[in-house]
Amino acid sequence: MVSTTATPPRGDASAAPLLECVDLRKSYVLPGSKRHAPGTLSVLNGVNLTIRPAEMVSIVGQSGVGKSTLLQILGTLDRPTNGKVLYEGEDVFALPGARLAAFRNARVGFVFQFHHLLAEFSALENAMLPALIAGKPPRQAEEMAAHYLEEVGLAARAKHKPGELSGGEAQRVAIARALVMKPDIVFADEPTGNLDTKTSDEIHHLLVDLNGRLGTAFVVVTHNVRLAWLLDRHLLLEDGVVRDLADDEAPEQFLPKKDARGHG
Repeated sequence: MVSTTATPPRGDASAAPLLECVDLRKSYVLPGSKRHAPGTLSVLNGVNLTIRPAEMVSIVGQSGVGKSTLLQILGTLDRPTNGKVLYEGEDVFALPGARLAAFRNARVGFVFQFHHLLAEFSALENAMLPALIAGKPPRQAEEMAAHYLEEVGLAARAKHKPGELSGGEAQRVAIARALVMKPDIVFADEPTGNLDTKTSDEIHHLLVDLNGRLGTAFVVVTHNVRLAWLLDRHLLLEDGVVRDLADDEAPEQFLPKKDARGHG
């Protein structure tokens, strides 16, 4: 399992890898017909990458190339067709189902384009959920959630339900929920895609601030060039494989044209 040892400095190339994926492949079976046998659609064609503790990494690429698929596999929400995902050297997909689920809840956080908050629960109750799932006593789970709502600047709104929150506030609750178990890494899939430019910029800077204060690694799929430029490292997913962008390559070169101006 991933340990809770002290986090090396952000971007420390000498640090042992937090996450590695080796020859990661994902394909889907296409429905056949009476005349034709089912074919396959290959989305990932041998992805190799390494994420180190406390790194902030963007993944860019054209729409439909498999960025969300890659993120879901790295976060163990989906399984690869072939290849391995290693957390601190451990092949997590070799774990039994219950242990994999426990690992995911305890060590990995997620933020999606839509906040996915439960409408009948308050901000505090929504942020508590991963801790309750992990078996924490309700009082402890409440204290953990309250702490991270304060970290994201939303302590004053803890008792409000999602319908009483702005879009930016709801996404801050989702970030607090992702952090409540003190994960080593958070995967964010278009985290500001539904927000206006001003609110998006506030969330972007919040993620960078949280990374600096908490030492949590962030891997962010984004079409937002303003967010991509804030992060330390830029990965391009193209033709089913991932590579680091060179120093003379800007992320906006590889974004859909309508998004390259910085819209979420």
